[in-house]
Amino acid sequence: MARRRRSASATRSGLLSLPFLVPVPSVRRRKVAARRALSALTGVAVPKPARRTAATRSPSKRLPPTPRTAGRWLRSTHLGAAGSRSYDVYLPAGHRRSVRVPLVMLLHGCNQTAEQFVAATRFTALADRHGFVLVAPRQTRGHQAGGCWRWYESGHQTRGAGEPAVLAGIAAEVLAEPSRWRIDGTRVYAAGISAGGAMALILAATYSDVFAAVGVHSAPAYRSASNGRGAFGAMHGRGTPPAPTPGAGMAPLVVVQGTADPVVYGSNGRLVTEQWLAYDAVRSADVRDGRRITRSRVMTRRSTDGRRYSVTRWYSARGRKRLEHWEVDGLGHAWSGGTADGSYSDPKGPRASTVMWQFFAAHSL
Repeated sequence: MARRRRSASATRSGLLSLPFLVPVPSVRRRKVAARRALSALTGVAVPKPARRTAATRSPSKRLPPTPRTAGRWLRSTHLGAAGSRSYDVYLPAGHRRSVRVPLVMLLHGCNQTAEQFVAATRFTALADRHGFVLVAPRQTRGHQAGGCWRWYESGHQTRGAGEPAVLAGIAAEVLAEPSRWRIDGTRVYAAGISAGGAMALILAATYSDVFAAVGVHSAPAYRSASNGRGAFGAMHGRGTPPAPTPGAGMAPLVVVQGTADPVVYGSNGRLVTEQWLAYDAVRSADVRDGRRITRSRVMTRRSTDGRRYSVTRWYSARGRKRLEHWEVDGLGHAWSGGTADGSYSDPKGPRASTVMWQFFAAHSL
């Protein structure tokens, strides 16, 4: 017993580190020796046990992340009294049928397909991030030689007729489809470039009770042409649209225009905003109308890639933004901040898609 007490005393004083004392094998070494002995007896190599990780120690607390559902496209066709068009609906990643979500209608330009326009603008990435549904109507060369929306013809500039009625019909059709998705009818928007932007502007003027806000990129003013001969003059800023009629109005609008656009001249952005203000003045003749414009603000900025642009915002009496004009220096006839190799797309400058979605998200019917 005395010898054992001395050994315990020696252990406490750290004498186990001296060379004449034999250290006790560690647990790990004993396991390695046992594995080798078992291999020698059986002639079969015993596998090394797997190393325990945080995940294996507590599997209930460290499950692998659930893969996110990928977005998907669905094809459909609208048949109406004003005409028929095929269109594609994009359900964003993680979409749940039971959740009511916003809808953005995308209108492509001339000599451009709906697929090319959607890809160039990167709207699907925004839809995945914010959970809204996209609908992309198709204007084919069978409807117009260049695949253009016919914004320049008087037969397609009024409510209840022509292509505006077709597009409003598509929106109504998508709204009435609760078995595959649920759309918030107060948050339906439209955006387009060039001829698609001009048609989106027509929707803002003729179906402001359907579209809560509209985005117009590189497009002429509403009714600045009434036939094909006047289209180029309107695109060059020489069109003279008629004055708004009493009671007329437009949906809240965000306008993006490049100063170096050789197709739709840079002055068109200002003409569109001036037209919107004229329509709003007619609509809100009552000074007690909280939606009437009372002030504006101008800012000059540079994008992360160095492109200069100015933003003018107009605010209502209640302090809400109802009109925006983004004028981008050096931008041609292309979607600002789009993909590098996209159709009618320029990767430089502010991202028009983000600009438009942020504006849309602030508006509902």
